[in-house]
Amino acid sequence: MPLRSSILASLLVLAVALVASTTSTASTTASPGLVHRGSSTTIALGSLPGYGLCQLTVRYANGAVQDEGHRGVVNHRATWVVKIPTKAALGVASWTAHCGTTLRTGGFVVVDTISKTKTTAPRVVVTKQGFSQRPDANDPGSAVSYGLILRNTSASEDAQNVYLIVDLVDAAGHLLGTKTGTIPLVQAGASFALGDSLALRTQVGVVRLELTIRVGAHQPRARTPMPDFANVRILSNTGDPGWVAEVDGEIVNDTSKQTLENSMLSVVLLNAAGNPIGGGTGATFSPIPSGSRIVFLVQSGFSAVPLDKAVTAAVSAEPSYVAG
Repeated sequence: MPLRSSILASLLVLAVALVASTTSTASTTASPGLVHRGSSTTIALGSLPGYGLCQLTVRYANGAVQDEGHRGVVNHRATWVVKIPTKAALGVASWTAHCGTTLRTGGFVVVDTISKTKTTAPRVVVTKQGFSQRPDANDPGSAVSYGLILRNTSASEDAQNVYLIVDLVDAAGHLLGTKTGTIPLVQAGASFALGDSLALRTQVGVVRLELTIRVGAHQPRARTPMPDFANVRILSNTGDPGWVAEVDGEIVNDTSKQTLENSMLSVVLLNAAGNPIGGGTGATFSPIPSGSRIVFLVQSGFSAVPLDKAVTAAVSAEPSYVAG
């Protein structure tokens, strides 16, 4: 049995035990089992003396008391319609009814509100894209570096396990190469800079990117920490001047009290107009305590990007945090 089901079953058993606890074995009591926050439920007492008043109080799991007032006894019965507060404590609630010298007790289990609205799966779209291609010097192949700026258009739902297919297409509509990957999280209303590269066995020119994006799962917007980046630089290789070799900078753990254990990094290079012209990938594996920073180096994927075209770099992370 799943843990949550086991807990609910245990609470229900306890509630039934509370319902059965009365001062008279001949009495008849109708009491709810599971009751949702914000709903109304009926508590009815039977086999009462044929006169007088009954007073009902409800005590929730956190000790809060709700007075339901007096009801007259009609045909040996008294009935209350109890409104459960939307912020009532979850768990077993008990009630007590005083009817003259007769005492009745019982209970029920308060569970969370049932959502009446279905959440809509978020959409992840490409707001900007671009690439650079460079023929290999010593063989008939070429290198392609590409960058995508993805955005989650939902303001309330985080997109999880976002699967992408990036196809490189030539002028005739044929595929020259394909790259696939999965992004664990694109936060609600946020963007993700996805950069990568691909080695082709041909020098036929790529004219466009064909993209497929599928959101594997989603959840209500959560406060997931993300590291910040500072002093980001685009550098060339002295052995291959004129082309981008590396993007480096500082990764800063300033949004979480936990230690940033490692991060997968994705970089998109942008031209003067702010459009992607390539990208690359890297990682950090040194733990970064909260409030600390270290240098990061991303050195994979940029060899096809002209240095004079790359003006700025957008960096995104897939971080992993641990306590400490």
